[in-house]
Order: sequence, then structure tokens, then C-alpha cells
Amino acid sequence: MELSTQSQETKLVLDGFFQGTSNNDTDAISAFLAEDISFYIAESPYMPWTGKKNGKQQVITALQQLIAAHKTEDDDFEMDHIFIDETEAAVFGKAGRTVRATGKKFKEPFVMRFTVKDRLITKFLMLEDSHKIEKAFIQ
Repeated sequence: MELSTQSQETKLVLDGFFQGTSNNDTDAISAFLAEDISFYIAESPYMPWTGKKNGKQQVITALQQLIAAHKTEDDDFEMDHIFIDETEAAVFGKAGRTVRATGKKFKEPFVMRFTVKDRLITKFLMLEDSHKIEKAFIQ
């Protein structure tokens, strides 16, 4: 099935976003975020980047915290499926990381939901087992 023009634009934004995330480059990621972006990952007291974040700067700060907390050379990401419907997208996969402070590793499934408008991500919802992942942060 061929993607509509709007779905193709959404795909280009996601491609750029994931290129930036694969390089842990928050400047590159920033180019794809709307100023008024809404971001949410289930909150954990051990992971300061989780919870609700509003606005581009809060999201960039959260991503910087996430990157700093992990040994990025050990990152292991698999994207299994990407579904795009005009301005909405869902990405299913698995994320594996090593926590810098504890040396503990984890690999968990995730779902990311995006809304893209005017070639920028306006909503980003990350669904993962934050409570299971936080165990890797506890000594």
C-alpha cells in the first residue's frame, strides 16, 4: 500500500528523529520537535526523564538525562513495526541498554506513539515497563 503525501511527510520526520536518537544527538533530535511538544513516559523516581514533559526544552533535557544515564555504546534497539496513518504513527520494538551507575542491563518491549504536524513532532508517548526497567537503576 502506498503512503499518502501526509503519511510520507510523517515518515520523513520519524526517520530524522530516529537517526538523531541512534546517534544520541539531541541537537539533531531537536530539529524534529515542536516548541509545544507534549511528551510522556510512565514516571519513575529512579529515572528523572520520565513523567510528563511539556515544551521542547523539557523534552531535550529529558533526552539528555536519558542518554547520560546509559552506556550508549551498549545500546541495542530493534524496531519491529512502524504504522503510519497521516499525522499519527506508532512504532513497536525492543530497547536494550546498560545503566551507567549500576552496570545492569535490560531489554524490554516498547511502543512509541507520535503525532506529527507541520513536519514536527507535537506529541510523543512512550509505553514501556518503566517499573521493570527501574530495577536496573537500583544498586
